[in-house]
Amino acid sequence: MKKYLWLLMLMTYVVFAGEITWLKTYKQGIATAQKEHKPILLFIYKPGCGACKLMEEEVFTDKQVYTYINDAFIPVKVDINTYKVPKNLETYATPTFQFIDAQGKKLRETLVGGKTGKYFVDILKEAVEHYRSEHI
Repeated sequence: MKKYLWLLMLMTYVVFAGEITWLKTYKQGIATAQKEHKPILLFIYKPGCGACKLMEEEVFTDKQVYTYINDAFIPVKVDINTYKVPKNLETYATPTFQFIDAQGKKLRETLVGGKTGKYFVDILKEAVEHYRSEHI
């Protein structure tokens, strides 16, 4: 029995190891960021958005990207049609990426549109450097 339980746990880890663990609301992201002392990556998407799908299928599956996001950020993914965020973080285009601290303050300018993995990692690193310079 223990052998099967161990095998099931291992298979679950392998299946989910290459994914970003997204929170579903801005409020959850703020609360978690306050607890974990990390910046927030807010991904605003729209179902059916081609650039959003590109980010999800090509960029967020890149090991360097998802590892960095999971280690350095509180990732939050919200649907543009139903999300609730403060006015200063609203957008009318997707995908939109906001980089903010636990108080909702922007760490860098808003990023709109699909990006390559390398470019996106450089932006993530820039946001983390800015966060650390202000919070650590």
